[in-house]
Amino acid sequence: MLRSFLISASVITLSACTTSFAPQPPVSDAAIAMPATYDYAAEVETLAQTDDSWWESFETAELEALVADALEANQTLAQGIANIRASRAALQIADAAFLPQASAGLSASSSTAGDGLDDIDASGRLSASYQLDLFGANAANREAALASLDAAIFNQRALELTVQADVANNYFSLLAVRDQLSVARQNLEISERIFDIVEVRYEAGAISGFDVSAQRAQLANARARIPQIEAQITGFETALAILNGQVPQGFRAPGDDILDVSLPQIPAGLPSDLLLRRPDLLQSEASLRGANANIAAARAAFFPTVDLGAGLSALLTGGSSLTGSLSAGLAQTVFSGGRLDGQLEASVARRDAQLAAYRQSILSALRDVDVSLQASDTNAAREAQLEIAEAAAADALEAAELRYRAGSDDLTSLLNAQQTYFDASSNLVQVRLDRLTSAINVYVSLGGRY
Repeated sequence: MLRSFLISASVITLSACTTSFAPQPPVSDAAIAMPATYDYAAEVETLAQTDDSWWESFETAELEALVADALEANQTLAQGIANIRASRAALQIADAAFLPQASAGLSASSSTAGDGLDDIDASGRLSASYQLDLFGANAANREAALASLDAAIFNQRALELTVQADVANNYFSLLAVRDQLSVARQNLEISERIFDIVEVRYEAGAISGFDVSAQRAQLANARARIPQIEAQITGFETALAILNGQVPQGFRAPGDDILDVSLPQIPAGLPSDLLLRRPDLLQSEASLRGANANIAAARAAFFPTVDLGAGLSALLTGGSSLTGSLSAGLAQTVFSGGRLDGQLEASVARRDAQLAAYRQSILSALRDVDVSLQASDTNAAREAQLEIAEAAAADALEAAELRYRAGSDDLTSLLNAQQTYFDASSNLVQVRLDRLTSAINVYVSLGGRY
């Protein structure tokens, strides 16, 4: 059953814009039918009840320390904070239009001929001006600046969530590759043990040189895997260093076996409006509000501007009295060659594009949640079967080795059993990484904030 939410620019405008000139898009153009739940909502209740520190649900002190360091030292986040400061300054500039502008000046002159400066006249003037916002141009500009600030803040929240997720993904990938290195080294030990058996049987004349050559190739391949995996470890460690604002050289990330990392418990239930807390959707909504405000400002440009002014002047020499003045001015653009019409049309087009982007963001967000939840289910089922496969492959390898020692089986059967065990061990590490990654994706797709 679907519960319909009408997400429209008209609602946004009514809640945010004070001017009457912001055009309202048709409700039918902006409506999104939001589902009451997700197809795989059984995965979400615990996640929905967590606080902002969603990464703590993995119960890994090393990950918590890495995320804390990243939030403090990441350079992308530092750039975002600077952008927020710039947006606040732009709002301050827009607010200044609602206050009078004052200026003061001093001047001095001399009418004495020759080199003397005995006859000096000095005067001072203080003036103030104020522009009446009769048609909402200043209000619209301020609303656009405020929306831009909101968008910058929500963008910073999205950046924080991205950095948190990147740290978690790289950390778990690092643990997985380290475990893969252990699996590769174990496989190398098995290959060396089998090679010793092959040599003994060859020297006894029980087998041909073919088995020796075949196992020597197997041993070389096992050794070749190790430097490749070590290079991957370096890649993930340097990525974590950069995320934490540190130089990659000498950086070492602590960590345990990935199979020991806790997986979040995720029973049933989901608030139907949880997606509205995603920072990317909030950013898109703020940008839409700003686009509507820009339309209002473009419309107001067609109307005249009214300026009020007042001045006070006095001669500072000769004892003259103060002189005051009042003024009012009205300015109206008579002909702009289509510039104002073009500005308005461009603002409307940008609003329509932002509205389409907002709707697309909602649809993409809905997809992200169901895909990540479905992946969580799938990987849990896969891990259960791969645990069985690894245990069975270990038993099969042990039996194949005994049979080869006794001469009951050939080397091919033993090598096949070894490869099956190696694949099963590697797949078990990979599926645990997949489960952790899908849990991260669930948190990210739900906005990371509850």
